[in-house]
Amino acid sequence: MEMNIGRLIPEFIMLGGAFVLLILEFFIPKGPRKWAGVFGICLSVVTAVVLSTQGYGSALSGLFIHDAISLYFKLLFLLVTALIFYMTILYEKNIENWRGEFYSLMLFCTVGFMFLASSSDFIGFYVSLELVAITLYILATFTREKSKSVEAGLKYIVTGALSSGFLLYGISFIYGTTGQTGFTEVAALVINNGGNGYLAIGLALTVLGLTFKVSGMPFHVWAPDIYEGSPTPITALLAAGSKAAGFVVIIRILLTALGSVRAEWLVLVSVISGASLIFGNLAAMPQKNIKRMIAYAGVGSAGYLFMAVAAASTLGTGALMYYLTTYVFAITGSFIALVIFYNSEGSYTIESLAGLARRSPLLAITIFIGFLSLAGVPPLGGFIAKFYIIAAAVQQGLWALAVIGVLMAVVAMYYFLIVIRSMYLRPAINTEKIRVDNYTRILLYGINAVTVLLGMYPGPLTDWVMAIADTLFV
Repeated sequence: MEMNIGRLIPEFIMLGGAFVLLILEFFIPKGPRKWAGVFGICLSVVTAVVLSTQGYGSALSGLFIHDAISLYFKLLFLLVTALIFYMTILYEKNIENWRGEFYSLMLFCTVGFMFLASSSDFIGFYVSLELVAITLYILATFTREKSKSVEAGLKYIVTGALSSGFLLYGISFIYGTTGQTGFTEVAALVINNGGNGYLAIGLALTVLGLTFKVSGMPFHVWAPDIYEGSPTPITALLAAGSKAAGFVVIIRILLTALGSVRAEWLVLVSVISGASLIFGNLAAMPQKNIKRMIAYAGVGSAGYLFMAVAAASTLGTGALMYYLTTYVFAITGSFIALVIFYNSEGSYTIESLAGLARRSPLLAITIFIGFLSLAGVPPLGGFIAKFYIIAAAVQQGLWALAVIGVLMAVVAMYYFLIVIRSMYLRPAINTEKIRVDNYTRILLYGINAVTVLLGMYPGPLTDWVMAIADTLFV
């Protein structure tokens, strides 16, 4: 097969930008690096334009594939990157001993995300995954002068090493059974020869290892501490980008490579889904720190996404993609508002948000819309996403998961409404107004409008994601 290096131009653009920022750091005096954030945003836009002009096909002798699914997820990753760069510009002053490689590391992480979306081989997938993991380990502990950040980073690395061990063992069992590492080749052999005990072991270990990246049960324990201890832009990157990257790989492996043996992984994925839904949402209820609450809510979100995978259908896969899109807007909008609040108050507790609606109506309504979308309240985008996922589960006879999903959506409304009650019904401790610059106002208005529009007029996006998902089941 041909190398077709030209298909990797978008990745090379982002990689080149990361090295440019890294090299410039040696020559530019210490100080603010907001210009680097603007550079990253512009680079993401340029890469998205170039990516949209790329033709479908494979490269690197089949290790890399560019198709409709990879295009969709890469555009989603670039959107996340641009929003996280803007968030970092707002947050920069809160990081002591600021070092400009923060921005270049985020670009390297995005490159890893993009390669994950195009991985069509277990070897390429694992290398891309480790690129993402290493950059996130560094970014999560970037504020190493804070003890919480160091402790959280240590837990992240230890848990990440454990999950990597599960993944490698799982991949080795799959390779030992099939003699192949390419997803397409593995799929062909499994269809012809069926599954066996060794393949089932490899499959189980691989799925368990991947739950780490999406903060699903049982490898969720890192999430609350990392979300709380990391710089807030990295918390948002973990919540939005890492979750999307993990599930595009899960789609590739379970639906493309091992779709013909769904009966062998259905029970495991269903158990992970149900356990993540129940534990994540119940554990979020007593939290006082918003970042920890979002971490546990993220475990619950992973449960919904695993439910969509368990459905293994066009509706389920399309719903998964739609859910991740609404999740990105809800999470990033909420975190941008929280960063601005933190710049003023220096706190992420629910109590500190008391009276925010009177101090900054825009920040309050942004968090209000974002949290209700995460909870799945109509007429917001999160409601449509959860509705499609539960419908996909019912369509495939997964009634127990569907019931758990509905019940946990009610629980999610409860703990998100606690935050909203604090913002709107409790008296403000500090009555000073919180200023929001014009650029941020425009951005927040746009994110809020998209979140509402995705709920009230979902047709164009649902048509697109369902058409993409249908390519997996032709």
